[in-house]
Amino acid sequence: MKSSFKWMLASLAIVAGWCLSLGATAWAGSPEGMRLYVFSSGWLNIDKSALQTGAAPGRIQIPVAFFLIKHPKGNVLFDTGNNDRIITDPTYWGPMAASLDPGRSPDVAIDVQLEKAGFKPSDINYVILGHMHLDHAGNVGKFPNATIVVQRDEITNAFWPPPGYAGPYITSDFAMLRSGLGESMPNKYKVIELNGDLDLFGDGSVYIHRSVGHTPGSEMVVVRLPKTGPVVLTSDACYLMENLTKNLLPSVGLAYDPAGLLRGYAWIKHMRDVEGADVIFAHDPETFKAHKHSPEYYE
Repeated sequence: MKSSFKWMLASLAIVAGWCLSLGATAWAGSPEGMRLYVFSSGWLNIDKSALQTGAAPGRIQIPVAFFLIKHPKGNVLFDTGNNDRIITDPTYWGPMAASLDPGRSPDVAIDVQLEKAGFKPSDINYVILGHMHLDHAGNVGKFPNATIVVQRDEITNAFWPPPGYAGPYITSDFAMLRSGLGESMPNKYKVIELNGDLDLFGDGSVYIHRSVGHTPGSEMVVVRLPKTGPVVLTSDACYLMENLTKNLLPSVGLAYDPAGLLRGYAWIKHMRDVEGADVIFAHDPETFKAHKHSPEYYE
């Protein structure tokens, strides 16, 4: 009996040690050859109080980040930045163009940036949308051969948002996803509609996490790289590092579910503290400057 008890304690210790170390080694099974590229679709100028309730008035310049994940099972784009039409057509965003004053250099066009990293739009197999606002789903139509991965709630909200939340959705950015009249299936493009999380390749290396808060169908991605380790890509589930550390919410127009945003913050902190994850926000200028930019990459 005593030896059995000792064996049980030893087994429990092994299991406990395995559980404690799981977060630190979860990326060990990620395939060799994975890469993460960080891009920006130019910059926006916005009042900081929009991104952070209580901030002193004053405009800041923020990046519009999007990302490419090279994986042996397919190339994945996370978000697609501003629609390239704004480079040549300053009226495309309507009144918001003047208020956001986006960068319009031809160099920020998504196909130009991908080409500099050695990729073409036709090389992209999956496009994951953190949500479908103008600065995240702007170029989704440039990838007709890719499978679009998005929360079902976000598609519904993008086409017919509730009062007060319609402004950042530009319908012509994503109208091509919809089938024509008389079609029995709604999606013209290949679409995976989610209502929760998804391990895209089944190996934990590209994990999509539903995080309703900023919009009804917001989602984040954890990329677990074999050398760098895990990286959380937040899209707009959290705007700034200061928002995360101090639990500061954006303005009401950018916070569909304030409590959901705080739950998202808690999840990011959990990934950071348990797995040691790096965190890259889509719009934090200091975080963006501190990271490598394409054509450099993380492995």
